[in-house]
Amino acid sequence: MIPGKQYTPEDLALILWRRKWWAILPAIVITAGVYAWVRTLPNLYRSDTLILVVPQRVPENYVKSTVTTRIEDRLQSIQQQILSRTRLERIIQDFNLYAEARKVAIMEDVVERMRANISVQVVKGDAFRVSFTSDEARTAMRVCERVASLFIEENLRDREVLAEGTNQFLEAQLEDARRRLIETERKVEEYKRTYAGELPEQRDANMQGLHNVEMQLQSLTEAMNRDRDRRLIVERLVADAESPEPQLTPAPPAPTGPPQVGPDG
Repeated sequence: MIPGKQYTPEDLALILWRRKWWAILPAIVITAGVYAWVRTLPNLYRSDTLILVVPQRVPENYVKSTVTTRIEDRLQSIQQQILSRTRLERIIQDFNLYAEARKVAIMEDVVERMRANISVQVVKGDAFRVSFTSDEARTAMRVCERVASLFIEENLRDREVLAEGTNQFLEAQLEDARRRLIETERKVEEYKRTYAGELPEQRDANMQGLHNVEMQLQSLTEAMNRDRDRRLIVERLVADAESPEPQLTPAPPAPTGPPQVGPDG
């Protein structure tokens, strides 16, 4: 370009067209180099599966769920168990994974490599995805199925442990409640024996019994009054019978001498 000269768009287009190979040749070289480098890379296949955690079918209004932790926390705990060296080493031996690497590296490094090829991600609140990457498509699929089955089995085992612990806790609480109920019933029976006839639930019976006693007492009182009256009558009759009969006073005897004659006689 000449300094101070005004260039039109046509001039710029002409300049770029003349120097087009300056841009095309480097692009071709870079593309060829990337293609050659990609061709040397091994083919990698990833197999993944989606695991859905099904909640309990019984409504929580009737039965409280035994699993109260979030799926993220439970998945973290299960993942540590599944990705342990014991589990992964067994999978490596079962599927003959990393055969060349096992010849030159220690098992700990091989296990760490497999651990890096396994991915576990939470998709939603009740589902997570497990994936495995391998240089063989069939091997990736089979290993992914094994790892997913281990997650499912471990989840079921954790649920069984939680359910068993809950069952033992409920049985202990039930046994304790049964003992307390028996002790309470024994104390109630003892209290009833001690305060027999004075209990609140016996109020109606006591009132009825008191009413019956009052009626009997009234009947006895009336009978005693009648007996007292009969006794007084009998005593009066006896007294009358035992008193002496009254004797009649004899009239004075008539005079036996001659009749008195008056002066006129």
